[in-house]
Amino acid sequence: MWHLNKLHRRVLLQSLAVFPVAAVGASQKPLPPDDDRAVWNGVYTHDTTSLAPYPNRFLAEVVQGRKPGRALDVGMGQGRNSLFLARLGWEVTGVDIADKAVKLAQEEAARLGLKVHCVCADIAAFDIGKAQWDLIVGVYMGRLILFQAGVLTQGLTSGGLLVVEHYRRDVGRVSLSGGQLGYPVNALLETFVPSLRIVRYEEVLDFPDWGDQGERAPLVRMEARKG
Repeated sequence: MWHLNKLHRRVLLQSLAVFPVAAVGASQKPLPPDDDRAVWNGVYTHDTTSLAPYPNRFLAEVVQGRKPGRALDVGMGQGRNSLFLARLGWEVTGVDIADKAVKLAQEEAARLGLKVHCVCADIAAFDIGKAQWDLIVGVYMGRLILFQAGVLTQGLTSGGLLVVEHYRRDVGRVSLSGGQLGYPVNALLETFVPSLRIVRYEEVLDFPDWGDQGERAPLVRMEARKG
């Protein structure tokens, strides 16, 4: 089991609540991109025990046996999911605002002899394009996925998949704005239906990728297909 001390837990909870866009209906101002980058760089370079080193398990289930194509990893961090997909033969582009995390991902890809296109950018400003991706991964990216729903949907190819996992709102954690962290019940469904067809949707109590790996938390998972 992994455990966070009080400092690490505070930094983690703050970082999970900070995105380059404001929450729907919220009055707080988002952090400037440079401040956002500093927060995430701190998480990825100083708090090495808060994030699972293995790929997201839900993502692994979804892609099992699926023919590789072009994949976009939104918020790649240190590259755990991007590298996993690259090993399976996917042509992967990973995007993250944290330049130090992206550098770590690049170094690990080089060490393993894997090809991953790593981009340091604010995903809200990144050109996802139209019908470019057979798979878009958005795990633990919070409200950003809701705000970028139209862009993400537009970026999928016909038959392309969107894979999302994050905390459910009743996780009981507080964001910097004072609101609760996590998706409200059915928020993903209300955002992506009918633009995407839901293949799998669940709100469960399971082990998250962040924090104490031996403690279950309320999670939301969605696999959705375009067309």
